[in-house]
Amino acid sequence: MMTSHVESESSANSNAAECGATSAKGLSPQYAFWWGVILLLIGALLGAGLMRAFQPTRTVVPKRTGPLPMYGSVSDFTLTERAGDEVSRDDLMGRVWIADFFFTSCAGICPIMSSAMEGIQSRLADVDGVTLVSISVDPERDTPERLRQYAKRYHADDAGWWFLTGDKHVIYRLSQDSFRLSVEETPPDKRSAEVEDVLHSSKFVLLDQQSRIRGYYDGDDKDDLELLIADVKDLLKE
Repeated sequence: MMTSHVESESSANSNAAECGATSAKGLSPQYAFWWGVILLLIGALLGAGLMRAFQPTRTVVPKRTGPLPMYGSVSDFTLTERAGDEVSRDDLMGRVWIADFFFTSCAGICPIMSSAMEGIQSRLADVDGVTLVSISVDPERDTPERLRQYAKRYHADDAGWWFLTGDKHVIYRLSQDSFRLSVEETPPDKRSAEVEDVLHSSKFVLLDQQSRIRGYYDGDDKDDLELLIADVKDLLKE
């Protein structure tokens, strides 16, 4: 009886092993195939993601159709450059120039604009015939010395990037009447951490060799700045 029980148990184990072997033989290839497919798909997705992550971003330069427009000429002016020299519109005749209005104590848009202008300076470093001009709308505080310190912060080239100050009425009239850009001093009782002392435009203005306005660009818009660079190069060919 003991032998019969052992044989019966051995036979059951043998049958189970054979059944398991048969099952393994029948199902393993299917599992292997589908797992292989899944792993290939995961690998492909991961590979595509890594390629996009490491692929350099391509900047698409906006294309302008037709010639640059003309918005009128800037009137003559005489202001003081950070080095202490008086400069006028005549000193810019024959050159393409990019102008903006700012002030050194501005905590809002001005640092963004000056950083953008620094980037433009770098992009046009090897291009002759271009001058950058930043004009303070707070000339009473922005002395030549203060402008010199501010210019150093943005690695401004002495000859290629001017910082101008002078009579406030001359500057405001220049901004409003010639450049067609708004500027307004905030009343002292309305100034705060959220409201700048002077409200002014964040536009960059492109002028040709005859000091005629040929374009306006947002100083904090990357696409606009790319278009500005392209337009500068087109103007130099005129």
